[in-house]
Amino acid sequence: MLLNKSRAYEVMDRHGLDGLVAKENINIYYLTDYWESMTDGGWPFLDYAVLPRREDAPAALVLPTIKLDRLSELPTWVPNIIAFSDYSGREPVASQVIDPATKEPPAAPWSGWLVRPGADLTKTEQAWLDRATSHAGRLAPTPAWGLRRALVDAGLEAATIGTDDPRVLYWMRDMGCPDLTVVDATNIFREIRMVKSPDEVTLMRRAATINEAACRAAAAAIHDGAEWPEIEIVFHTELSRLGGRNGHIVGNLGGFRHGAIRRGVPMFVDAIGEYQHYFGDFGRSVVLGEPDDELVRRSKAMQAGWDAACEILRAGVKRSTVIARTIEVVQKAGLPEFFYVSPHSIGLEHTDSPLPYGPDIHGKQSDYTFEENMTINIDLPFTEWGWGSMHLEDTLLVTSDGFEPLTSMENDLVVVPA
Repeated sequence: MLLNKSRAYEVMDRHGLDGLVAKENINIYYLTDYWESMTDGGWPFLDYAVLPRREDAPAALVLPTIKLDRLSELPTWVPNIIAFSDYSGREPVASQVIDPATKEPPAAPWSGWLVRPGADLTKTEQAWLDRATSHAGRLAPTPAWGLRRALVDAGLEAATIGTDDPRVLYWMRDMGCPDLTVVDATNIFREIRMVKSPDEVTLMRRAATINEAACRAAAAAIHDGAEWPEIEIVFHTELSRLGGRNGHIVGNLGGFRHGAIRRGVPMFVDAIGEYQHYFGDFGRSVVLGEPDDELVRRSKAMQAGWDAACEILRAGVKRSTVIARTIEVVQKAGLPEFFYVSPHSIGLEHTDSPLPYGPDIHGKQSDYTFEENMTINIDLPFTEWGWGSMHLEDTLLVTSDGFEPLTSMENDLVVVPA
C-alpha cells in the first residue's frame, strides 16, 4: 500500500477534515494503488478516490467500466469500487428512469466485452468477465455521479471534505449534497505524502537507482562538439531499458555557451526520471578532459558544503538550517560566489511538499522541518557565465538520527576522457 494511513489520519485531524477526495491522478494512485492510464493522455475528471477519516467507513475508487479489467493487474485495497458506464453508442435501457430520490439519471448498460460462444476463457479472462458482470446492475451514469455515491456510502454527503480540485465538490453540492464544506487540499495531499510509507520507500530506491544510472550513461556519452539532443537520447534509452519512463535531463540551465559541448568547459547534468510514477533526481558536475585547478578547487568546495549538510541532516532539523550551513561552508571552502542551495522533498512530484500559492508562489514561505521517512534531494547548482556550470545532487531518506542515501553519493566531479 502506497498510502501512509497513519500520516493521512494525523494530517486530516490537524486540518479538521472528515475525508479526502482525489481528482488528480497522482493522488488517486497514492490513495488507492490504482493508476489510470487514460489520464496520461489528458482525459480530465475520469477517476476519483475517496478516503474517509472514519476508519470504519469505506474508501472508494470511481473508474470507467472499460478499466475494471485493470484491477487484475493493478489491485487496490479500496473496498468500494464504483464503475460508471460509457454512453458512446449505447443508450440507457427503456425501463430505467431517473432516481426520484437522488435525481441520478440511468446508466448505459455494460456487462463486459464480447465473449464468443463456447470460448475457452483463461483464468484472467474469467476474472475480467466476473468483475464486469458483478458491476453490471449497479453502474453509475457518469464519474461525478459515481463520486456522489462514494460520498454517500461513506457518510460524507454533509461533511468537511478536502480535495485537490474544489470544483468537483461544488458539483456535488449542486447534485444533492448542499451541506458539504469544501476545503482546498492541494497542499494537504502534499503534506501527507512528504512522509513515505515502506512501499513508497521501496519504489523511491529503485527510482533513484535507475535514474542515476541513466544520467551517468548520458554523461559518459559526451564528446567534443556533441549537441544536447544526442545526449538526451542516451539518457532516455537507458532509463527506458531499466524500466523507467517520463524522464528529462538538462545540461546547464540555458544551454551551452558554445552551442555544443566543448573540451575543458565545466557543465552539469541534472536528470529526473520516473519509476512506477515516483521520481528519481540526480545531478553532477561534468567535464570533458582533465579539469583545471580552478574547477577542482570549486568542486572540492561544493563537496565540503554537501558534507556539511549531511552532518546536520536528521529528523527535527529545519530546511532553512541546512541551506544556511551549506552556503556558509561552500563559501569558506573556496567558492565565495556560491549562493544557492535547494533542499526539496521528492516522491510523486519533484517537489513533494506544500508550496505557497497565490502571490506567494515561489516566495520564501517554504520552510519546514524534516521528519523521519521523508525522501529529499539537496540541490547545489552553480553557474558563472563565461566560465561554465556545476552541480551536486543526491536523494536521501531522512532517519531519526541522520539519513540513508538512495543514490550512490559517488564521484562529485565526473571526468569524461577526451
